[in-house]
Amino acid sequence: MHALVFEDHRVDRLGVLTTARPACDLTIGATTLHDALAAFGGVERILRPHLAAYLAALAGRRVALWGGGGDAPPAAPVSTHGAVALLVNSRVIPSRENLATLRGLVEAGRRTILHHGDVITAAVLHVSASGGSADDEAVALLRAEGGGAVSAVRDLDLPTADCELRLLDEAHEIVAAHEQALEGSLAMKLDSGKFRETKPGLFAAEGARIAAEVVVRQGPVVVAAGAEIGPFVCLDGPVWIGPRARVNPHAWLRAGTALGAECRAGGEIEASVMEPFSNKPHDGFLGHSHVGSWVNLAAGTITSNLKATYGPVRLHEPQPDGSRTTIDTGRQFFGALVGDLVKTAINTSLPCGARIGLAATVQCTVADVVPAFANDLLGGRSTAEQAATALQRMMARRGLELLDADRGLLAVLAG
Repeated sequence: MHALVFEDHRVDRLGVLTTARPACDLTIGATTLHDALAAFGGVERILRPHLAAYLAALAGRRVALWGGGGDAPPAAPVSTHGAVALLVNSRVIPSRENLATLRGLVEAGRRTILHHGDVITAAVLHVSASGGSADDEAVALLRAEGGGAVSAVRDLDLPTADCELRLLDEAHEIVAAHEQALEGSLAMKLDSGKFRETKPGLFAAEGARIAAEVVVRQGPVVVAAGAEIGPFVCLDGPVWIGPRARVNPHAWLRAGTALGAECRAGGEIEASVMEPFSNKPHDGFLGHSHVGSWVNLAAGTITSNLKATYGPVRLHEPQPDGSRTTIDTGRQFFGALVGDLVKTAINTSLPCGARIGLAATVQCTVADVVPAFANDLLGGRSTAEQAATALQRMMARRGLELLDADRGLLAVLAG
């Protein structure tokens, strides 16, 4: 089986979450859609032009900025139906239920399509080495023209499967999606047999280092290889601590926390995702939030996740004409959506529903919407080269090198 994960025209609605990363590389639960599909076989991303160009320029020399690897699919296995190609919308949530549905479609092997309203969420096609069928032509068009060519799949008039897949329609939905997916995602990791229960509720892979004074008040807490947890840390599961992540002494990781690879965490974190390579090493509160990669939340940075009125959090979206539309998240607890490469100054306060754009630098009490590359310290805007310089210094601390591909991506996104 060969999976092609495509980005459709609605991926831009995910806002700051996907400016500089594919939607399939968003951590939801304890995994990304790309990584979850890799358990089925080879995975290939069909991306927006700037991200496709970035991965091509990166050429597998290093992990991408978002922490994911490149596409290196093996040859697709052949069943009695021919070679199976699984097409998946990049906004599909990698929950245990969704992945079971996709696996069932692959195992059935029949040509089929799934919809969510007018959106294609997945399809199973039959492709061949000769490339002469209508299915082959649809796949070739997707590869050549990107997700905008997904209409070619609709034109195949495939039978509709009697099942559904849940996907992200709006950026704010990621907080609830993560909360709902985490326990199932951790259960799949435990089913792999790679984790051993070292104390009630605490499951660790070989090579994880966990201080004896760590307290697990409820599980599951699942710790990947190479991760380190210091003394007097309090853990309230479900919690995921990714490869080589470090949790500093006296931290409190509350239910719903997921730390990506190489993250540094301290203080109090609740129901939040930190994508790979990000830092929140000091005291401060991060709650019901999603934090991108290569973010540094300085000492004393605090998110508000509950309004003073205890009412539902509403987002106010700027419009081209200067007006604002209001979106009701339907959530009482909602923190911030923080884009990749964001930096905060010490004692920064992030309001409920804050959305902070790529490579922004913020301080004091932050506005609810911060554009990409905004820089409160400069009183204006960072250039792509200034953002690259900060990233280069941050990467050096992880033993990684900034490449021309990274500079090129930032230059494109800075406009």
